[in-house]
Amino acid sequence: MKLNTLRIPCADLNESEVFYTEKLGLTKVFGSVADGFIGYQLENVQVIIEPEESGEFESGRYLGFSIEVENLADFYARLSECGVEFTGEPEPQFWGGLMTHVIDPSKNTFSVVQMTPDD
Repeated sequence: MKLNTLRIPCADLNESEVFYTEKLGLTKVFGSVADGFIGYQLENVQVIIEPEESGEFESGRYLGFSIEVENLADFYARLSECGVEFTGEPEPQFWGGLMTHVIDPSKNTFSVVQMTPDD
């Protein structure tokens, strides 16, 4: 088995499209606001943003996944300058890497990590 798709609920698809496309720098590969969903392809998994569904697929939660970047300090600095909200600065972790958490416009939170060469 392998992970195929991460679905992210959003309160406002237009606002989320700007965030994930322009601020995070992801490239859309399918869908649109008019379609009601937008898909992005990361190196190893698809990410789909779509409207939340009350009681089933709500936004405003910790999403439970991590995105890995090569240089977390640069990522944090660049996105902070663009107005992206984080829970705090990147911090060393007991497992050897660095981690922080991004907060998207729908108040979803997910982890961003930088692994050390031995991880």
